[in-house]
Amino acid sequence: MQNQLNSDEKKKFTADLEKLNHWLQTADKILIGAGAGLTAAAGLSYLDEELFKQFQPEMAARGYRYPYELFQHEEWPQAREWAYLVRHVHFVRYVFPPSELYKKLLSIVEGKDFFVITSNCDRQFLRTGFPMDRVFEAQGSYDRVRCMAGCTRETWEIKPYIDKLLPLIDPETFMIADENAIPRCPYCGAPLNLAFRAFEGYKKERQRYYDFVESTAGKKLCLLELGVGFNTPVVIRWPFERLTYYHSNAHLFRVNKEYKEWPGHGGYPMVPDAIKHAATEMPYDAADVIEHLYQMQGKGQES
Repeated sequence: MQNQLNSDEKKKFTADLEKLNHWLQTADKILIGAGAGLTAAAGLSYLDEELFKQFQPEMAARGYRYPYELFQHEEWPQAREWAYLVRHVHFVRYVFPPSELYKKLLSIVEGKDFFVITSNCDRQFLRTGFPMDRVFEAQGSYDRVRCMAGCTRETWEIKPYIDKLLPLIDPETFMIADENAIPRCPYCGAPLNLAFRAFEGYKKERQRYYDFVESTAGKKLCLLELGVGFNTPVVIRWPFERLTYYHSNAHLFRVNKEYKEWPGHGGYPMVPDAIKHAATEMPYDAADVIEHLYQMQGKGQES
């Protein structure tokens, strides 16, 4: 990455990294906010057309280019809805490997008093060894399904449904061939769908996050924001800005670079004027920042 920077940009990159590393080493508390840009930096971008062709070839053949186009798609029959869902979740959750980048991030903060809030549903933090009592998956995950009619608060693991339905996807129609196999609520017969935040234990996980934030009062706090844009700014971006503004001894490091696959629609490392004195704008790829921190802390020599 540094080869792409001019001399002034290289100096800023180095200075920003040194400042971030200093805060990580000296802060009493570290709060990490992880968005889609972190997983994209790890190789799983929802804007990557080539990757989409690999795990959703049927949808690519129908003219779709990447998953973001399908987040608000036209209404489909349940047979196609589930064909897409199981293919997507199977790849993101079970085929795409645990990220080495996430493991390096864990190594950087291991042994420190840290907490993570993420808007990602891919469970990379779980799969790469983060202690989950220090992680709040604010948007939930892909792991459980619930009754769409809301007749019960009970949820069920999605993995058995994935294993059952994957072999039933008709490659010609891209639908579940046996409609009787489409998951339905055992109580009322309504369709099932991803539970996301509607699962047992969500409020407890959220409270752990609130408790950590409260525990930072009077402490030196380093906020590290990785790949957080404006898809869901209310989850991480805006709360981190407010916390920086009101905290007596905090510094926000906003790491975000424009998506190379979607020019003009990503990045936004800027911070509001009111917190510029307590924030560092870092228009870099999260992978570059984590890799350099990993080396700066001597982690590379340990492996």
